[in-house]
Amino acid sequence: MAWRFEPGEGLEDAFRRVAVEEIARVRSSLGAPDADRNAAIHEARQGFKRLRGLTRLAKPRLGADFDAENRRWRDAGRLLSGSRDITVLLETFDKLAANGGAKLSASSVGRLRSRIAATGANGAAENSDQMQDALRLLSDAEQAVVRLRWPSSMRMLVRGLHKSQARLRRKWKKARETGEADALHSWRKCVKDQAAQLRLFRRVVNNGLRERRNEEKQAAEILGNEHDLWLLGERLAEMSLPQRLAQTRDQLRNEIEKHRDKLRREAFEKGEEFSSEKPKSFAGDIGAAWVKASKRKARKNRSKIRRAAGAARSGPTSPAP
Repeated sequence: MAWRFEPGEGLEDAFRRVAVEEIARVRSSLGAPDADRNAAIHEARQGFKRLRGLTRLAKPRLGADFDAENRRWRDAGRLLSGSRDITVLLETFDKLAANGGAKLSASSVGRLRSRIAATGANGAAENSDQMQDALRLLSDAEQAVVRLRWPSSMRMLVRGLHKSQARLRRKWKKARETGEADALHSWRKCVKDQAAQLRLFRRVVNNGLRERRNEEKQAAEILGNEHDLWLLGERLAEMSLPQRLAQTRDQLRNEIEKHRDKLRREAFEKGEEFSSEKPKSFAGDIGAAWVKASKRKARKNRSKIRRAAGAARSGPTSPAP
């Protein structure tokens, strides 16, 4: 099955099934012998983020187990972050240089790029080791998630949804107040968590909530681009460079700040409505949609059972003597 809950499915079974299936999907991607390593690592990190979002949704029920599970998926993401970060930095650098190419020395741009790329020179060997470490982690995780006490009632689900929205609202307010890179990144992680959580309910939510998920995905992408530019700016600032390269670096950093400012404005405009919603309203809407869809599924099942029972009672028609 896909990353979604099925109407009529028991909640505890749904949480457990989705976790096990996502782990299997990530393992398959990382373990494929002919896999593109960069693509496999990217997909694995996305899977780890989804699993972390699932764990956060289940926090009220997981209780004391939450910290260990949250740490598991956080550490899994960090395990594969090094080579992926270099890839993202280079992609961001190329886009930035292309946009400001007319103002920059091509030779200086090339030399700066080479210096960034050099920090990932051992990437192939490191990737292989990291992927093996991640596969071992997934084997342990699969056994753990089967034993966990996942949410089993509507009350637990609504509490998880309430906490998700309250956290998102809190992080959005801090990002809006400070505009700091860390605050923006924390807001983005909450947005991604909730987009993954909403995707679980895509079979039951109305068009308004589907559109909300689209808005969250777009806001997360904008914030991701902003964060990538910030990381690139920090990497460039750390470099000790001769004067000619330092001038090109400073030009690029000026371009970075212009782009970041634009992206921040876009993110706040895109994210204000869903980030400011009251937690009670958000959790109630999702909970009500789930209950309605589950009842509808139960009625259909009862109707099928009655039809099957009626057909069994009537039996085959005997021919007249």
